[in-house]
Amino acid sequence: MIKIAFYNLKGGVGKTTTAVNMAYMAAAAKKNVILWDLDPQAAASWFCQQEPDAAKAIKLFSKGKSIGEMELYSPYPRLMLIPADLSLRSLDSEFDELSKDKKFLKQLLKPLSEKADILIFDCPPTLSPSVEQLLMEVDILLIPMIPSPLSIRAMEQVIEFLNTKKSAPTRIVGFFNQVDMRRSLHREAIENIKKMPVPMLKTYVPNDSAVEQMGLRRAPLTSYNQRSRAALAYIDLWKEIARLLKAATKDAE
Repeated sequence: MIKIAFYNLKGGVGKTTTAVNMAYMAAAAKKNVILWDLDPQAAASWFCQQEPDAAKAIKLFSKGKSIGEMELYSPYPRLMLIPADLSLRSLDSEFDELSKDKKFLKQLLKPLSEKADILIFDCPPTLSPSVEQLLMEVDILLIPMIPSPLSIRAMEQVIEFLNTKKSAPTRIVGFFNQVDMRRSLHREAIENIKKMPVPMLKTYVPNDSAVEQMGLRRAPLTSYNQRSRAALAYIDLWKEIARLLKAATKDAE
């Protein structure tokens, strides 16, 4: 099972919308996929038509619980969701105790490998102890950014932090989201993409009102609209991520 995290310190960069669409497209490509919503806002859960179940999400991190016994589902074949709720706000206090067991997170995730080929984490935009531990466990870290100084700086801070860790993900890749080529800052960022401090995916997702419709339909954009500019970009983005997955799978063999 290959583990992927979508993460950036800065919020509002299209992290969740991309994670949901990539999870859907991976499932459409005949992969068994688990999408784990770790953000207390539960936006990924909302897009997958799951209602918050108060205080249930945090219980998965209790010792003695087996996540492998959970019944996971979503409206889409091969795509399973582990939903979030507001109880995840206390995840760090839970991790304070659990982090004493260095193998806890590995043991927690192990049963999921029997259910899925790919595990995708939608992480909250914070560098908390729980997120830090999680990032040390993933095979691929995908960092979405808006082509703006603050968003790019947030990515640089993530890289600076990970460079201090021995167990950082082996593949750290960025990509631009919500791109508006009418804006000079955005054009300059795309033109200077090779100067970024991490490898960048060639595909960028344009700023498109079609993405906002996901919230109304509560569904991945690519599940009902494959002709909009954003949907076409998601399709190309998935092709690039699929190549990363193939390489990561080969390394794991």
